[in-house]
Amino acid sequence: MTTLSPLQGVVGWWDPQAGSCRCHGRRAARRSVISIKEWIMDRSYRTVMRFGVLLALLVALVVMTGCSCKEYEEQIMQLDAQIAELQQTIGDEEARVAERDEIVEDLRGNLQDCKADNAALVEVMEEVVIISIPDQLSFAASQVIVLDTMVPTLEAIARTIRDHPDWDVYVEGYTDDRKVLEEWHDTYPSNWELGAHRSAAVVRYMTNDLGLPAEQFACVSYGPFRPIADNETEEGRSLNRMVRVVLQRPDA
Repeated sequence: MTTLSPLQGVVGWWDPQAGSCRCHGRRAARRSVISIKEWIMDRSYRTVMRFGVLLALLVALVVMTGCSCKEYEEQIMQLDAQIAELQQTIGDEEARVAERDEIVEDLRGNLQDCKADNAALVEVMEEVVIISIPDQLSFAASQVIVLDTMVPTLEAIARTIRDHPDWDVYVEGYTDDRKVLEEWHDTYPSNWELGAHRSAAVVRYMTNDLGLPAEQFACVSYGPFRPIADNETEEGRSLNRMVRVVLQRPDA
């Protein structure tokens, strides 16, 4: 049995055999019509009330903000400008990340010719690219001479730097924790100066011998204060006598 009224079962039902509607009677039908009218009026009243509340809220919002249509348009224009600026910032950031990834890929490709046991380690920290070569960029105690084992690695790094002239290059010098040998005290009073001279030795080689622009470089010394290995062993001290080449965009 399928009811016909929104108020189920009030008016009647569908008789499938007769193919017509069967009602409960005239009184029942009259009562049903009245009930339906009341139901419709009740729903209409609630709908009107809801729209009235919404309209009141909108009016209150306009009154409280005191904004005219022109002011709304100005605010929308300001928001559009801010969105455009944000989109430009996102686009610039994506371009920087893409260039950084290109540098990393280029570095790793250029360094493939180095021996596996002396391979440079290329790392990424946000927008900074770090090349650590603890074995090839090692120094003898109290020495700042660029060893022959450095040369292939420095040449590989230089090829990448040459393709990205707008990136700054920081060469960081590190030492072990042993005191500078007595005969070198006049030149290197402490490991601070020794680390700086090691950094400068690499910068001089990359600019003088490999022809990179000097204005792209800076020397940094950390002395013995950021070791990567245990200074209690000769092997660890050897690893700590190193430099790192750090590539970074000026606006990063």
